[in-house]
Amino acid sequence: MKKILIAVDGSDHSKKAAKKGAEMAKSLDAEVTLINVVPEITASSASAYYATVQTEGLLERREAYMERGQKILKEAKELVAEQGVTAKTEIDVGDPADLICDYAIENGFDLIVIADKGLGAVKRFLLGSITDKVVHHAKTSVLIVK
Repeated sequence: MKKILIAVDGSDHSKKAAKKGAEMAKSLDAEVTLINVVPEITASSASAYYATVQTEGLLERREAYMERGQKILKEAKELVAEQGVTAKTEIDVGDPADLICDYAIENGFDLIVIADKGLGAVKRFLLGSITDKVVHHAKTSVLIVK
Protein backbone atom coordinates (compact mmCIF):
# COMPACT_ATOMS: atom_id res chain seq x y z
CA MET A 1 0.00 0.00 0.00
CA LYS A 2 1.70 3.14 -1.24
CA LYS A 3 -1.04 5.78 -1.70
CA ILE A 4 -3.73 6.69 0.82
CA LEU A 5 -6.58 9.16 0.15
CA ILE A 6 -8.16 10.66 3.27
CA ALA A 7 -11.54 12.40 2.93
CA VAL A 8 -12.02 15.32 5.33
CA ASP A 9 -15.01 17.57 6.00
CA GLY A 10 -13.93 19.40 9.16
CA SER A 11 -16.01 17.28 11.53
CA ASP A 12 -14.49 15.68 14.61
CA HIS A 13 -15.10 12.29 12.99
CA SER A 14 -13.09 13.24 9.90
CA LYS A 15 -10.27 14.54 12.09
CA LYS A 16 -10.17 11.13 13.73
CA ALA A 17 -10.08 9.51 10.28
CA ALA A 18 -7.20 11.81 9.28
CA LYS A 19 -5.23 10.77 12.35
CA LYS A 20 -5.85 7.07 11.67
CA GLY A 21 -4.93 7.46 8.01
CA ALA A 22 -1.72 9.27 8.98
CA GLU A 23 -0.81 6.51 11.45
CA MET A 24 -1.26 3.90 8.72
CA ALA A 25 0.68 5.96 6.19
CA LYS A 26 3.57 6.41 8.59
CA SER A 27 3.79 2.69 9.37
CA LEU A 28 3.54 1.78 5.67
CA ASP A 29 5.69 4.67 4.40
CA ALA A 30 2.76 5.58 2.15
CA GLU A 31 1.96 8.83 0.35
CA VAL A 32 -1.07 10.76 1.69
CA THR A 33 -3.50 13.08 -0.05
CA LEU A 34 -6.28 14.85 1.84
CA ILE A 35 -9.43 15.58 -0.15
CA ASN A 36 -12.32 17.93 0.58
CA VAL A 37 -15.29 18.15 -1.78
CA VAL A 38 -17.50 21.22 -1.83
CA PRO A 39 -21.08 20.43 -2.91
CA GLU A 40 -22.17 21.94 -6.21
CA ILE A 41 -24.41 24.99 -5.82
CA THR A 42 -26.82 25.69 -8.67
CA ALA A 43 -29.41 28.35 -9.42
CA SER A 44 -33.00 27.42 -10.08
CA SER A 45 -34.68 28.35 -13.34
CA ALA A 46 -36.11 31.82 -12.90
CA SER A 47 -36.53 35.04 -14.84
CA ALA A 48 -33.36 36.63 -16.19
CA TYR A 49 -33.32 39.26 -13.43
CA TYR A 50 -33.74 36.83 -10.58
CA ALA A 51 -31.32 34.39 -12.17
CA THR A 52 -28.65 37.13 -12.26
CA VAL A 53 -29.26 38.10 -8.63
CA GLN A 54 -29.33 34.43 -7.61
CA THR A 55 -26.16 33.67 -9.54
CA GLU A 56 -24.28 36.47 -7.76
CA GLY A 57 -25.41 35.09 -4.40
CA LEU A 58 -24.51 31.57 -5.42
CA LEU A 59 -21.03 32.64 -6.51
CA GLU A 60 -20.49 34.30 -3.14
CA ARG A 61 -21.72 31.19 -1.34
CA ARG A 62 -19.53 28.93 -3.48
CA GLU A 63 -16.51 31.14 -2.75
CA ALA A 64 -17.29 30.91 0.99
CA TYR A 65 -17.54 27.10 0.71
CA MET A 66 -14.21 26.97 -1.14
CA GLU A 67 -12.56 29.12 1.55
CA ARG A 68 -14.00 26.83 4.23
CA GLY A 69 -12.74 23.79 2.30
CA GLN A 70 -9.24 25.26 2.10
CA LYS A 71 -9.32 25.93 5.85
CA ILE A 72 -10.44 22.35 6.53
CA LEU A 73 -7.59 21.02 4.38
CA LYS A 74 -5.05 23.28 6.09
CA GLU A 75 -6.15 22.06 9.53
CA ALA A 76 -6.12 18.42 8.41
CA LYS A 77 -2.66 18.85 6.88
CA GLU A 78 -1.40 20.22 10.21
CA LEU A 79 -3.06 17.33 12.03
CA VAL A 80 -1.32 14.67 9.92
CA ALA A 81 1.96 16.60 10.13
CA GLU A 82 1.76 16.14 13.91
CA GLN A 83 1.88 12.40 13.15
CA GLY A 84 5.07 12.96 11.13
CA VAL A 85 3.34 12.64 7.75
CA THR A 86 3.50 15.09 4.85
CA ALA A 87 0.28 15.32 2.86
CA LYS A 88 -0.84 16.77 -0.44
CA THR A 89 -4.26 18.40 -0.63
CA GLU A 90 -7.06 18.39 -3.18
CA ILE A 91 -10.29 20.38 -3.24
CA ASP A 92 -13.04 19.82 -5.77
CA VAL A 93 -16.64 20.82 -6.41
CA GLY A 94 -19.47 18.37 -7.01
CA ASP A 95 -20.95 15.22 -5.53
CA PRO A 96 -18.57 14.26 -2.69
CA ALA A 97 -18.95 10.48 -2.96
CA ASP A 98 -18.58 10.41 -6.74
CA LEU A 99 -15.57 12.71 -6.74
CA ILE A 100 -13.80 10.85 -3.93
CA CYS A 101 -14.24 7.54 -5.78
CA ASP A 102 -13.23 9.02 -9.15
CA TYR A 103 -10.18 10.80 -7.73
CA ALA A 104 -9.01 7.61 -6.02
CA ILE A 105 -9.17 5.62 -9.27
CA GLU A 106 -7.76 8.34 -11.54
CA ASN A 107 -4.76 8.84 -9.25
CA GLY A 108 -4.01 5.22 -8.35
CA PHE A 109 -4.83 5.23 -4.64
CA ASP A 110 -4.68 1.92 -2.80
CA LEU A 111 -6.95 2.98 0.06
CA ILE A 112 -9.62 5.56 0.86
CA VAL A 113 -9.92 6.51 4.53
CA ILE A 114 -13.23 8.10 5.51
CA ALA A 115 -15.16 8.74 8.72
CA ASP A 116 -18.35 6.85 9.46
CA LYS A 117 -20.12 10.14 10.20
CA GLY A 118 -19.78 13.73 9.15
CA LEU A 119 -23.16 15.18 8.36
CA GLY A 120 -25.84 15.56 10.99
CA ALA A 121 -28.61 12.95 11.18
CA VAL A 122 -31.19 15.04 9.30
CA LYS A 123 -28.85 15.85 6.41
CA ARG A 124 -27.70 12.24 6.28
CA PHE A 125 -31.34 11.09 6.06
CA LEU A 126 -32.18 13.58 3.31
CA LEU A 127 -28.99 13.32 1.25
CA GLY A 128 -27.77 9.83 2.00
CA SER A 129 -24.50 9.01 3.63
CA ILE A 130 -21.40 9.96 1.67
CA THR A 131 -19.60 7.14 3.44
CA ASP A 132 -22.24 4.61 2.32
CA LYS A 133 -21.96 5.81 -1.27
CA VAL A 134 -18.16 5.63 -1.21
CA VAL A 135 -18.23 2.11 0.24
CA HIS A 136 -20.63 0.90 -2.44
CA HIS A 137 -19.07 2.65 -5.44
CA ALA A 138 -15.32 2.73 -4.77
CA LYS A 139 -13.16 0.49 -6.92
CA THR A 140 -10.45 0.52 -4.25
CA SER A 141 -10.35 -0.54 -0.60
CA VAL A 142 -12.12 1.71 1.91
CA LEU A 143 -11.31 2.05 5.60
CA ILE A 144 -14.19 3.44 7.66
CA VAL A 145 -13.02 5.07 10.89
CA LYS A 146 -15.52 5.14 13.76
